[in-house]
Order: sequence, then C-alpha cells, then structure tokens
Amino acid sequence: MGIYLMPLSIVFLFYSYRTFLEENLVLDILIFIVSVFFGQFVSYKLMNRKSISNIHSTFSIVLLLFLALIFIIFTFYPPHLYIFQDPVSGGYGITV
Repeated sequence: MGIYLMPLSIVFLFYSYRTFLEENLVLDILIFIVSVFFGQFVSYKLMNRKSISNIHSTFSIVLLLFLALIFIIFTFYPPHLYIFQDPVSGGYGITV
C-alpha cells in the first residue's frame, strides 16, 4: 500500500501547491519527505496486523505487477499529457 501512496501523494501535493505558488525547492523536498514518511507509516501499520489473507496478498502482487507494467509502458509510450512532457525538449517519452 505504501508503494502506491508515496508517488500518489507526491504528485497530488506537488501539483496542488504548484497551482497556487511558484516553484520552491524546499517545499519540493518537504513534500517528498512527508510522502515517504506517510507511505512507510501506512506500510508499517499494515505489516503489524495479526493476519493477512491470501486474497490480500494475491491482490497486492497483481497490483505491484500492474504498476511495473505501467511504468515500463509509460516510459517509452507516455500519454500526451502535461505531467509526462519533458520540460526541456517538450517531447514525450525516451527518444533515441
């Protein structure tokens, strides 16, 4: 669960503050630290539960594989959305 919460909270918090404020390196680093802490805290709480069912374990593995697949696909063939645009070249994805 933490593996999903960390990047989602980073993206949400980053674009939320960038809507209202200028770019701020200190705030960017703080968002990263808070998101990692939050994700690790949730993971810790889940790992300390008494039992985890096989359904939850299987579902977690499937979601992790889906995340890896989406990462690979979006690296080479990203959707043409602002969040995936290279700010320097203006292109999308890896170009050789």
